Amino acid sequence: MIPFLTFLASVTYIAAQQGNPGCLLRAVAGNPRMFQVNTPYQANRMFPCPENTLFDANQCGCGWVENPINKSPDEISRQTGGMGGVGGTMTPGMVNPGAGIGGQIDQINQQVSTTRPPCTLRAHADRHKYEEFILGFDWMLRSCPMGTLFNLEQCACHDIDPNQKYTCQPELWINFNGKEIEDSAGYQISIGNNGNVVNVSNAGRFDGTGTLTVWQYANQDLGTQLTVNLRFYEFPGGVSDEQVLVSNCYGRQLGSVEVALNQQTKVVIFRLEARIGRYPEGVEISIPYREKAWKNVTLAYDGNMVTAQVDEEIKSQPLKGRITSRFNGLLIGSCNGRGFVGYLDDLRVYRCLLGNDMAPMAGPGGEMGMGGGF
Repeated sequence: MIPFLTFLASVTYIAAQQGNPGCLLRAVAGNPRMFQVNTPYQANRMFPCPENTLFDANQCGCGWVENPINKSPDEISRQTGGMGGVGGTMTPGMVNPGAGIGGQIDQINQQVSTTRPPCTLRAHADRHKYEEFILGFDWMLRSCPMGTLFNLEQCACHDIDPNQKYTCQPELWINFNGKEIEDSAGYQISIGNNGNVVNVSNAGRFDGTGTLTVWQYANQDLGTQLTVNLRFYEFPGGVSDEQVLVSNCYGRQLGSVEVALNQQTKVVIFRLEARIGRYPEGVEISIPYREKAWKNVTLAYDGNMVTAQVDEEIKSQPLKGRITSRFNGLLIGSCNGRGFVGYLDDLRVYRCLLGNDMAPMAGPGGEMGMGGGF
């Protein structure tokens, strides 16, 4: 059964690559869970599909894999002429589980109608959104990709939004404001917690053993544009003088993207590694931080220069190439045994540059006001 499902998913994915000529979005070769925004403003940046969805170029968006279980009762009734698959009648496109793998493949290879199927989506008052029926969850509200509007006739986020301002938006945003630690950027990126990171007064508390993991960035090409923002408040303690805030380190390798602090020297350490030819090159920048206060921190890379910022102090070093990938995902709060003790807040990862506004933090740096210390 598993090989057949894999085959069925492959057929669905290959068919989806035919595309929609008016669509601003493009499929990413070999990765149906990602799509590219094909406009001059976005420079073909890649975005992840929401969890449990795949990109479909024909629908110009991310959707659930075509399967009768995801259809609404009204839609099944329309497609079967009122039969609804009741009384032994198969819904069009439904695979007969008793036909065997050979018979199932024959069903897939049968000639299908070229008539446009009924739209399975529903328009919303806000054209930046649409509704999709998911069995067991009723109609679910979905967001169109940035810069597009839903078109019911095309049954997709097909139209260009004339009022859209193409600004640099975070791909990942952990603001630690909710009961759960989760992504608030709108892409539903999964975040793992080893159980030792907790939300306290709208900040994440790390005890030296706590780690958050963002698996999406494992072995991912991070390109030539990246910005990482966060703020932190450290406490004495920990088994290592150097403590990781954010890193994709792997084994004994330091991260190709890394922000850490050294409690002995009172500096924030920024590391970035990139590659043009066969061998990677890296830079390391250290900037002092003030104690007993929130520190606003930014690491930015534009393909030619690494820029680091701690509060008002900024330093830069030249570096060229694409950021080197690592097998690990993005680790927050600990890596290689270098566990952070203190609070982290408002972590944002951008696959673009923020221009002159390098550090758009949620609040100004100031005295620790979380009550009760660590």
